[in-house]
Amino acid sequence: MNQYTSLFLDIDNTLLDFYKAEAVAVKRVLEQYSLPSDNEAIKLYSNINKNYWEAFERGEIPKSAIFEGRFKTLLEHFGEQRNTADISKDYCSNLSEGYFKMDGADEILTYLKNKGYKLYATTNGLASTQFKRIKNSGLEAYFDKIFISEDAGHQKPEKEYFDYVINNIEEKDKQKMLIVGDSQSSDILGGINSEIDTCWFNPNNDTAKYESKYTIFSLEEIKNIL
Repeated sequence: MNQYTSLFLDIDNTLLDFYKAEAVAVKRVLEQYSLPSDNEAIKLYSNINKNYWEAFERGEIPKSAIFEGRFKTLLEHFGEQRNTADISKDYCSNLSEGYFKMDGADEILTYLKNKGYKLYATTNGLASTQFKRIKNSGLEAYFDKIFISEDAGHQKPEKEYFDYVINNIEEKDKQKMLIVGDSQSSDILGGINSEIDTCWFNPNNDTAKYESKYTIFSLEEIKNIL
């Protein structure tokens, strides 16, 4: 039997399909501002956004640089000028309405809950957006607590983020904790920084940059570990 009692579960692209929510939200806001909104434009935005978040996770830029910066970069590609503060605000509003569940999310959370694990949502992002998505998706009921980077004052993969989480839960023994998430740069590196075991959710069979204790290719496979 495994030693774990407390599971730190990532949200985006682990339990909720962020890319789908992102695509819907960015298409709406680009159409609203009469900007290119085809699949190529959506893919371009997604890559820009990913680069901004990864730069933030590496500590290269502050979080405040992300929200307008990604749209400024996108508009530069289009050769257009718009009010990026307004675009960013409208995009976040649209994104908060996007809560498409990953395949098997409800089933695995029910399984883990019934097994008696303490479940904690651990996610980077805007608190207002993430809380709304978690609540409206129905995932909130599964979690004992929800920890969003904006509230913590630190973000994954910083050790301080996981210190904050640990300071606010009952379990204090790191050997009894397991991080589950799709992101090498935030979840897996975060586990390495914090000396907590990790389970990498890798549905696309990507190449690992950091070593995790476990790797799964579907949420169902968590049952082989827990």
